[in-house]
Amino acid sequence: MKTAFFIESNMLDYGAEGIRLTKEKGYRAHFVARDPSEYEKFSPNPVSVADIHSVVDTYDLVKLMHFFTDHAPDAVIAFDDYRLVQAAVIAERLGLPHAPVDGLLNCHFKDRSRNLTKGIGRSVAAARVSLDEPGDTSPLGYPCVVKPVDDSGSTGVRVCSSDDEYRAALRTVAAHPVNLRGYRRAQYALVEEFIDGPEFTAELMWDDRTDGWRLLGFTKKLMAELPFRVELGAMFPYHFGTAEEDARIARVVVDWLTAVGHRRGAAHVEFKIVDGVPALIEINPRLGGDQIRELMRLTLGHDSVDLYTRLHLGLPSGESVGDARGGYAASVYLTPRRTGLITSVTPPSELPAGIVRSTFTSGPRQINGVVDNGDRLGHVISWAEEFDTSLAVAEAYLSRAEVKYA
Repeated sequence: MKTAFFIESNMLDYGAEGIRLTKEKGYRAHFVARDPSEYEKFSPNPVSVADIHSVVDTYDLVKLMHFFTDHAPDAVIAFDDYRLVQAAVIAERLGLPHAPVDGLLNCHFKDRSRNLTKGIGRSVAAARVSLDEPGDTSPLGYPCVVKPVDDSGSTGVRVCSSDDEYRAALRTVAAHPVNLRGYRRAQYALVEEFIDGPEFTAELMWDDRTDGWRLLGFTKKLMAELPFRVELGAMFPYHFGTAEEDARIARVVVDWLTAVGHRRGAAHVEFKIVDGVPALIEINPRLGGDQIRELMRLTLGHDSVDLYTRLHLGLPSGESVGDARGGYAASVYLTPRRTGLITSVTPPSELPAGIVRSTFTSGPRQINGVVDNGDRLGHVISWAEEFDTSLAVAEAYLSRAEVKYA
């Protein structure tokens, strides 16, 4: 029996779903993780879904290469930002489907993405600064955006309007050299020109049949108030007025991907529109998170996890799922109204029409503000025939959730 190896996954349930879908196709699934106990809180747990698991330090490429000398995989798959490069290196050495390593590195390090995409769309000024000697003032003036050069999930991202805020943002990044996933960041931050306005993402998947990128759709993102860039929700699908306008913006997105050398994988590309011109925020060479997969399945029938695993298994892309509703879907997060110790979150007693499902946090939780994506208290997924209605239904439902403080 053929075997597919999965190298970790801290992205939602993507790892467990990828394993399940791969087993449905007749493969044996082998899950590789540095600490399987990290996944005990996951439901379903990818360690339990897999046929077998092994313990390897997945941040250490040398140890991974040594591990694979004793195995002959038919596919090597990773979902999250921190293991994509390792999986690609192993797959390349074994002659298996993979995204180019250089392209993944160019996406992972945001300063490289900025340099390579200059002149495509609306260029965004940026400067890399050392955390050892960051200076006392922004090299780009204000407002500016400060972010780690190689992290994700809006962690450490802040919009700064003064020298004091700039220095505080850099101190925050420097004070947390290892993120919550155990990844040790580079000793650099990226300072970028602040671009105001609504934010969007493009969800793309490589198609071997056409040897090119396939646009699955655009998403409109809902963002928290400044200075922190916390994602509060997503609405899918979004259209920029006409099919021609969608196609024009998609061409710019593909040009960005070509410039950084990313192909044969997935892409979740964040951008804004300035005077009709797309301005790149960042390229994530992976599937979109925050329930975007579910929004796509619900409306258009695209299962991004299935498409992604098929790509790495060398299988045809397959058809859309049959229960797609059309219309529009939204995923909206509940955020704390104030700081303090939250003792409980109680959802409304009934699910009204248009609410697909909801999930909320449980147990005591200290909240010191909405600083990054980890400060959200739960989410709801809604559906409607009209774009704006999908958001209104979700917001009305969340407004009735009861958040108790000590």
